[in-house]
Amino acid sequence: MAYDTDEEQIEAIKRWWEENGTTVIVGIVFVLAVLFGSRYWESSQASVAEAASDIYLQLLNQVQTDADLDVDEDELSSARALHDELKNDFSATVYSRYSALMMARLYVQSGNLEAAAAELRWILDNPKLGMFSSIDDELALTARSRLARVVLSQGNAQAAIDLLNAVEAGPFAGNYAEIQGDAHAMLGNTEEAQAAYQRALELGVNAEIVELKLNDISS
Repeated sequence: MAYDTDEEQIEAIKRWWEENGTTVIVGIVFVLAVLFGSRYWESSQASVAEAASDIYLQLLNQVQTDADLDVDEDELSSARALHDELKNDFSATVYSRYSALMMARLYVQSGNLEAAAAELRWILDNPKLGMFSSIDDELALTARSRLARVVLSQGNAQAAIDLLNAVEAGPFAGNYAEIQGDAHAMLGNTEEAQAAYQRALELGVNAEIVELKLNDISS
């Protein structure tokens, strides 16, 4: 619209502002709130992740790196305290899941298969990390394979098979096949065990050990 004078243009602007000024201000405030709120949330999340990372590093420093060694009660107690802190106060970070994997290993080393299974099931039952993310496939597949081994060690071969058959193994296919072979061998399913071991060999997983297992059930 054209205006004959500057005064008319100023008056038109005033009228527009009176009609729309509140909406404009509200919109600006909303945009600023979203912008600064997002930055605050990102900063807060980074701080939480850093704190969780520090606790997880403390846990790693508390335990022995050799998975074949026995775990003494002091080591287990110290690790458990740090893991409980991660699990209770930082459950929305992936470090709580990593520590659950570590605790499961320690429980296996100490002979507590039930506790090991509970930690691994907790990972699988809690894949969400806060509102916007989940654990990655590799972590989930790792937890599932370790749980299958624990369940197998408890004597429940069919449960181990069911766990592994419930998902696509992806890059863990060879590892899954070996465990399936072990489970079928325990159940006396010779043909299924042979087929599973053969798949593991074709995928190049633990070739020497799997070859021995295959020869053992084939003889």
